[in-house]
Amino acid sequence: MFNNPFPNAFGLDIGDLSIKLVQLRNVSLIRRKPTYQLINFRSISLPPGLIVNGELQKPEEVRLRIQRLLKGNKNQKPITDPWVISVLPEMQSFIKLIDTEQNIEDLLDEDIKELAKKHIPYDDDGSYYVEWQIMPKVGDKNRILIGAVPKTIADSYTYLLESLGLGVVALEIEALPIARSMITASKEYENEARALLDLGAARSSFIVYDHDIVQFSTSIPFSGEIITTALSQQLHVSHEEAEALKIKQGLEYNKGNKVWRVNTKIIDDLVKNIKDAIEFYYSHFSNPNKITRITMCGGTANIKKLDKILSTKLKITTRPGHPWKNLSSNKSIPMSEEESISYSTAIGLALRAADNPFFTYDAL
Repeated sequence: MFNNPFPNAFGLDIGDLSIKLVQLRNVSLIRRKPTYQLINFRSISLPPGLIVNGELQKPEEVRLRIQRLLKGNKNQKPITDPWVISVLPEMQSFIKLIDTEQNIEDLLDEDIKELAKKHIPYDDDGSYYVEWQIMPKVGDKNRILIGAVPKTIADSYTYLLESLGLGVVALEIEALPIARSMITASKEYENEARALLDLGAARSSFIVYDHDIVQFSTSIPFSGEIITTALSQQLHVSHEEAEALKIKQGLEYNKGNKVWRVNTKIIDDLVKNIKDAIEFYYSHFSNPNKITRITMCGGTANIKKLDKILSTKLKITTRPGHPWKNLSSNKSIPMSEEESISYSTAIGLALRAADNPFFTYDAL
């Protein structure tokens, strides 16, 4: 087993309404498949308004809650390890795989930035960090995975974590850790693509994984909070009652189910946005394979009957995923499947943190 220069590094998923932490240990043996042991997992809720659409509105209050999360409660040991890999919010970042016939060895940084401007909507005025990675060729095509994020966003997250005494090993665009946990690492996907549907409490995203790599991701205007707010307003109940109705009844149809009627329009909009994203992938990317399955993650993926309704309307099998599967461990996880899929991003971050982050294949 190789040495990790950042021992006991952990993954920290900072969302608009919660922060989740996962710490793994690489227990792989030489010539055996990667195996990981779960060391720590925990989460803390955030009140609305501290982080909005990925932007830190009240960083000091977020800092205090991360501090509390690291300290743990009376039944948890404090996290004293200093190394962290965290996430950049989907709505504030861009990622896309770009094909080029140019010789990779001849490309300069300026050439790649010019390529990026043609494919990723960002201002080339020095206000963005642009990173890229050369990927294995497919046929005659050279492939470059390019990501961009506003410097103000990346710097604010870096400063937040460093103010807690943490060493930031990496900040990843959200699509990458999600794919790392939700795509089966040991499986070869030939002539088929996978889609990942991350349905969160505050925001959602649609990610396409094809040709052994994340091709692109896009934000979708759908979330658990949107459903709760619609139920509260249209049924004239409190936010707490609406949340309880959403969890209890979901999309299960029965005569007189007012919750189902309210949710129908919201789900129809979700279906349209997914279809638009799929059509965009098929029409704007070279050699796209057909998407044969959509894997759901995020806490809102637990809504009753959502997977069956999406499967029927999209005519693509849609199911909640299993984010712990790439640990390759026989030990049971002390967490329900419903709770586990809300940890998908944190698990993906922790998988990279448990390896040597500089040697990890970043596409998965």
